[in-house]
Amino acid sequence: MSPIQETPALPWARSCSQAREQAPGAMRTQEGTQPSGEKLLKKHEFSVDMACEGCSNAVTRVLNKLGGVQFDIDLPNKKVCIDSEHSVDTLLETLGKTGKAVSYLGPK
Repeated sequence: MSPIQETPALPWARSCSQAREQAPGAMRTQEGTQPSGEKLLKKHEFSVDMACEGCSNAVTRVLNKLGGVQFDIDLPNKKVCIDSEHSVDTLLETLGKTGKAVSYLGPK
């Protein structure tokens, strides 16, 4: 019976992700793909009738409360780009809670 070989620890790695990146045979992902078990975020663009920083703060507040989103607000062009696993209907409903006129522009 052969002895069990352990993978040596990587003392220079400060986190699990660094250890995976530096370990031989580390898992790599290509751009636009994610390891199984993780949901792929879909990108959507919305028009939101924002006139000031207070309006963009309202958008930030409702999206943060929803959770599971990453977003960019383009106040001068009145656009919000959202990466999310939520449906377009859920995102429209959430953005509508700001009291501003909202429309879906399409996938980004």
